[in-house]
Amino acid sequence: MIGLVVTGAAAALISLYLTITHYGGAALVCVPASFVDCDAVTSSSYSLVPFTDIPIALAGIGWSVMSAAGGVLALRRDPPWLRPAHLAWAGAALLFALYLINAEIAVIGRICEWCTALHVLIVATFFLALSRMR
Repeated sequence: MIGLVVTGAAAALISLYLTITHYGGAALVCVPASFVDCDAVTSSSYSLVPFTDIPIALAGIGWSVMSAAGGVLALRRDPPWLRPAHLAWAGAALLFALYLINAEIAVIGRICEWCTALHVLIVATFFLALSRMR
């Protein structure tokens, strides 16, 4: 359960950083390589909520905070509805992360280190939530 709090908090911090750089117009701290190009990924249309100018990272903050809050609630009382709800929440994020990974690799042809770190945290959250279902 503490793992859910940690992954949620780390994901929130990364999402916050991506959101701040989006609105601030600052360049991301990223190690450029032939396949790694954070600016190409975060300035693509896939970095925005469809049909808006809202960065997906802003939605990531909300997802991460709710995930961490679920971990905190699990530490305190762990109501019976929380485990399946947290698994569904993490599963939805995992599906969306897979969509974004496909966009990075197949469409944009580049990956972002920050996005990849966030995707790893989402996968970890999913498996932590899944392990709580036993």
